[in-house]
Amino acid sequence: MRDPGAQEVPARRREHNPGIVKRTVLLIAATLAAALLWLGQGAACAAEPQSYAAFTKGAQAQPGLLTVWRKRDGVYLEIAPGQLGQDFIETAVPVNGLGGFTIFPGYVYLAPARIMRFTRAGDKIVITWPNTIYDAKNPSAQAAAAATFAQSVVALADVVAVDASNGHVVFSAKPFLADVSGVSATLEQSLGAKNPLNAYHLDAERGYFGTTEAFPENVVIEAAQTFVSVQPKIIDNVPDPRSLQLKIDYNIARAPSAGAYRPRLADPRVGFWSITRLAYGDYSVRDNRERYILRWNLQPSDPGQPLSPAQHPLVYYLSNTIPPEYRRTVRDALLSWNAAFERIGISNAVEVRAQPSDPSWSPDDIRYNVVRWVTGSNVQFGAEAEVVFDPRTGEEINVGVLLDGNDLRFVNNVSSFEVEPLRAAPREREREASFGAQLRRQGAFALQALQAQGEDVGGVFARKFREQALRAIVLHESGHDFGLNHNFIGSEAYTAQELRSRAFTQANGITSSVMEYAPVNLWPKGTSTGTYFQEVLGPYDYHAIRYGYEPLPAAKTPADEVPELNLVARQWSDPRFRFAGDEDSDFAGGHAVDPRVNIEDLTNDPLSWCAAQLALTHGLLRNLDAREPRYGQPYEVARQAFGTLLGHERYCLELPEHYIGGAYLSRSHKGDPGAAAPFQPVPRALELRAFGMLERYLFSERAWTFSPRLLNTLTYSEWNNWTEGAWAYDPPARHDVPVAQIAASYQERVLAMLFDPLMLTRLDQITLNAASGTTMDLGDLFTWMQRSVYAELHARRLAPIGVVRRGLQQRYTHRLIELALEPPEGTPGDASALARMELSSLAADLHRVLRSRSPDTLTRAHLLDLAAAVHDALGARTVVPER
Repeated sequence: MRDPGAQEVPARRREHNPGIVKRTVLLIAATLAAALLWLGQGAACAAEPQSYAAFTKGAQAQPGLLTVWRKRDGVYLEIAPGQLGQDFIETAVPVNGLGGFTIFPGYVYLAPARIMRFTRAGDKIVITWPNTIYDAKNPSAQAAAAATFAQSVVALADVVAVDASNGHVVFSAKPFLADVSGVSATLEQSLGAKNPLNAYHLDAERGYFGTTEAFPENVVIEAAQTFVSVQPKIIDNVPDPRSLQLKIDYNIARAPSAGAYRPRLADPRVGFWSITRLAYGDYSVRDNRERYILRWNLQPSDPGQPLSPAQHPLVYYLSNTIPPEYRRTVRDALLSWNAAFERIGISNAVEVRAQPSDPSWSPDDIRYNVVRWVTGSNVQFGAEAEVVFDPRTGEEINVGVLLDGNDLRFVNNVSSFEVEPLRAAPREREREASFGAQLRRQGAFALQALQAQGEDVGGVFARKFREQALRAIVLHESGHDFGLNHNFIGSEAYTAQELRSRAFTQANGITSSVMEYAPVNLWPKGTSTGTYFQEVLGPYDYHAIRYGYEPLPAAKTPADEVPELNLVARQWSDPRFRFAGDEDSDFAGGHAVDPRVNIEDLTNDPLSWCAAQLALTHGLLRNLDAREPRYGQPYEVARQAFGTLLGHERYCLELPEHYIGGAYLSRSHKGDPGAAAPFQPVPRALELRAFGMLERYLFSERAWTFSPRLLNTLTYSEWNNWTEGAWAYDPPARHDVPVAQIAASYQERVLAMLFDPLMLTRLDQITLNAASGTTMDLGDLFTWMQRSVYAELHARRLAPIGVVRRGLQQRYTHRLIELALEPPEGTPGDASALARMELSSLAADLHRVLRSRSPDTLTRAHLLDLAAAVHDALGARTVVPER
């Protein structure tokens, strides 16, 4: 689940202090000097390796894949001669997090899984990340590729001892106290710290080794590292944000043996995470890129039988951090995947066990796939799949799921403010009203009684609702554990009638795939409705598991599997089996074009779905002040409800834009059943319908007009707070809800997509892809926007222009001026010409309207301001077009 976040948290004001610059220069100089001194001391202290007996005296050994030695404050690794030059898989995973800022415990994507090798060069061990971008098919290709591509050197470590009896080498693990995984860069990128004063960097003087563990298949070295900032800007949930201690687990694992796993080639028609390698040695192929899917090595124990147990099942362990009341829900969701594997002849593919009570058991042991529960001061994510894979083949060697308990708090808001008002029967509302009257007569004792009864009535539903949401979340994240990518076209598979059927949705889900980002399946009060969440595997999920995991014993190589796999992938045209991933939903960047690929939508008619949802939300908002807050609650509950409902609207206010200048894309290959052209422009009539929805629900004043009685309840409680930090208490600047600002932020997001240079260039050439008039063109965009944004100027009688419309007109006028005078890079010349034409037309309309009497002072001031801006932009060269 994701928190829509209808309102932005205002940034804290910081006073500028010129003295900081001077202190920063001194700090950088001191840090550099300390680093040079540390390096110089390290070089001076490097000594000849001592005897193994002398080194091990007084040291503590942890035997495992590598022997880990602890001696004084140092950590050392012992490696056998046969392990030198061999491949290991290295990952870096935070042990702790920042309580809701970017990095969280178990964040496996801090750095990608990489192959790591250890080789000896004199009295040094060279730690490298060898280049795995290529796959050489023969010795000559291997030699050519090795000479062509560079590898990355992590560090050189001192050899401190050698065991003369067996040749084992002991070397220092001190290089892992450096910023091996680029945490500083992650913090800078995620926190937006462009100013060097705000950026965090590693303070080597405050680094030390934490816990170390050794297991048969991996060893773990914890680096406790401090990252410092002179003037921290964002993080405020630590005692002193100038100093952040992050603990990173460096995990060095045994790489799977070559030949024990056959990679499976990816296909763009079925969505799997994949790796890409360059294959050398066969120059007869047109494309030497090999894409292998990520997957667990699941094989039947007896391929000759229709159904046999998995040889290497995926065994999950439920961490004791999961609240006991939710463990059964998590377990059942994980086991749901067994049904998909049984269809391809593999039983017991997934097992779920409780965390053992054995104190020697550790979730860091790579042999265990763990589901864990975390929480923080800020809502950061709903859940994360944790996948460690072999970067040479795509074979998964460890997976897990990380659940953020904060997400269920958002689920509670959805339940209370969106779902329950649509469920409540009139008699229930009447009973609640009578309870309110009783409270007013009898006082606090009756309040306690009502609260207890309300908990009995609503608590059961709220608990079930949370469990259903959690089940959907776990199904989605565990799907990633099997290698499945997001599928954002899955919502197109079903009709509105099917989604209103509980029997249908219980059997098929509310979309074709658990890998969708599906909203709550809500319908107007009084109509039938299906299940609220995607609680079962959909047809696409069975389809994808078949592609990725169906045993093909007759094949000897990945290429041999392709004919059989093609029989599965070629079904893309069937709505139940379609796939479209993250890149297909990047409308904000101008790349995405297919309006069927959305998040948070349902049915095969997204425009109608969104029209129904917006009407539903507006109805709930109209009566919100009658429902919230309940008797005895603070008024900030109403404010929370208002934000939740506006958040529900966010995606549907944006979705109609996806039809403008859109095209239906097909991943089908030529000859696939039902294959359509890969690029089909959206019909003009549908684009016009979508634009009409933007006019009605996003651009109009009425869409953002609420009763004063409601708005006057949307306040918050002040607190006398001694803890400085937004996580504890960060009140907005205004006591009322800034409706006009919220409207502006929603409108600007859509306008930015409509006038993105990629969108404008696509519309400029769209007439080459379709017959004239069958789809909209660049001129239509400017014409429709001009008529919509400045509609008041063409009314018979000028009426007062509201604050939301004034803001829209001001911003759009300045956008036209920018396009005309200083267009962003990539903007086609035709867009600049159209912008100048529309500005000239606007100048004429403003001149005409201003000659009449304006209805109010604000409207006249606003129109005069627009006229001045247009005049300054066009100057004396203004040409008034004839209409």
